[in-house]
Amino acid sequence: MARLPRHILFDWNGTLQDDVLAAVAGTNALLLDQGSAPIGVERYREVFSFPARSSYAALGIDLEHHDWDALCDRFFSVFTSHPVELFPGARESLRALRAAGASLSIVTTSEQRAVERALDRYGIRDAFDAVSGQSDASAGSKVGQALALFRGLGVGPDEACMVGDTGHDKEVADEIGCACVLLASGYESRARLAARGAPVLDSVADLPAHFGLAPAAE
Repeated sequence: MARLPRHILFDWNGTLQDDVLAAVAGTNALLLDQGSAPIGVERYREVFSFPARSSYAALGIDLEHHDWDALCDRFFSVFTSHPVELFPGARESLRALRAAGASLSIVTTSEQRAVERALDRYGIRDAFDAVSGQSDASAGSKVGQALALFRGLGVGPDEACMVGDTGHDKEVADEIGCACVLLASGYESRARLAARGAPVLDSVADLPAHFGLAPAAE
C-alpha cells in the first residue's frame, strides 16, 4: 500500500478519458488514406510512443511527403467524431482522493481548450486545482508543463505522484522527481508499462485502493 501523496498529477487521454478506440480510429484513417492496412488496439498499444511522429513512423505512415498539420487535422477529425467517456470509476476515484486530502491536477499533451470543454461536459472541472494542456495538437513532452504546474501550486516533487498510461508519463515523473503509477487501460500494453518499473494498476478505478482508500460512493 502506497502513502497518499499531497498532490496527484493525472494524464488525460487513456488515463481518465477512455479514448483509445478513438485514437485507433484516427490512426487507421491515416493508414487507409495511404493504402495501408488498418491496425487493432493490441498493435496500437505496442507501437504508441512520444512524440506522436514516432508512432506514425513506426506504423509506416509517410511523414516525408505529407504535411504534418494536415495529418493531425485528419487524425483529429476522426478522433473527435468517435464517442468517448470517462473510464468507469473515474468520478468515484477523484472524489475519494480529494476527500482524503489530496489535491489534483491534469497535465496532458492534448489541446488545453478541448480538455477544459471535456471536463465541463463530464461535470468534473471542480475536482482539479489546475489543468495544463498544450496550445496545439503536436503532442510534445509534458516535462515543462509539469514543472510549471508544480511552481504555480507550490508543490514539491517529493510530495506528488504522476498517474498515467504511457512510458512517457514515467519519463516525466523521473525527470521531475516524483512518484508514478501507471494504468494498463490506456495507450500502452501492460507488458510495456511493467518494464518501466512503476506500479501498474488495471485502471483509475483501482487508484484509491492503491493508496489504502475506499472509492467514494456515487
